[in-house]
Amino acid sequence: MLSPHHYFNVFRILGDVSHTVSKCILIWAIHANRSAEGVSLITQILYAVVFCSRYLDLFWTKPSYLPWNFVLKLFYLGSSFYIILLMTRVYARTREREKAWKFGSLCLGGSTVAAPLVLLIFKKWHRYDFDSVMWTLSEILESVCVLPQLILLRQTSVPTVIDSFYLVTLGSYRVFYILNWLVRYFGAEHHFEPIATIFGTVQTALYLDFAWVYWSRQRVKLRNGGVVDSDDLGRGWLVSRIAPRTDPEDEEQAAPFAGQDSREQGSTRGTGKWGPRGISISADDDTAGEAQR
Repeated sequence: MLSPHHYFNVFRILGDVSHTVSKCILIWAIHANRSAEGVSLITQILYAVVFCSRYLDLFWTKPSYLPWNFVLKLFYLGSSFYIILLMTRVYARTREREKAWKFGSLCLGGSTVAAPLVLLIFKKWHRYDFDSVMWTLSEILESVCVLPQLILLRQTSVPTVIDSFYLVTLGSYRVFYILNWLVRYFGAEHHFEPIATIFGTVQTALYLDFAWVYWSRQRVKLRNGGVVDSDDLGRGWLVSRIAPRTDPEDEEQAAPFAGQDSREQGSTRGTGKWGPRGISISADDDTAGEAQR
């Protein structure tokens, strides 16, 4: 039997590091900008559900078995709930519309229904237990967690605290994991996990499509004051089909929600990088650079 440490290769480690750094970047960006504008609360809640359902083994696995895994699992859980706390209790955020919450509920409900069926198809009955069902739920749900974030960016022209570094680290996390799966399959272990591979590939495709849309217009926003709008997001092949174009009324009604709490934040916390409505002027620029202007 292979040692548990044999399962780790350079791509697995790089994937874990990228995932961890993406969480740190998002937390830093929210604190640095004193706002969570443009970050989807629904997406962050779904991520918390993913980690809660995936890491049930924390209750019965000894930390000494795989210390690296144990520490990262605690970090992912803690950071997810910390981001939700920042968005709901500390800083202003963009208010998502009712249809976005319904879509998030659909993602969660659909993943819950699909999990036992997917597990039955790929694992038959020999691994059909509660822990395995919850793990499968986490894999399916994580593949669609980013969709509420995409919908939010399509419904409002308010810039976001999400920057290029966050997208690079979050996207590369799954790319490295795919390479990890390939190494494990063609290496001495000959291990293949169809569920993680299939839904991990779906998640990576969504991230790549979203990254292309973001960078094709976001760099203009950062240097010349433009914004990401629905026309720009329509350039993506997957995004434009999964997150349908919003109505003009949605954009008009989303703006007041986006700035409502930000005005209150601005009156008590100062200006910094944020305009009078609390929106990001330049998401990738450093705070100190803006303060000197």
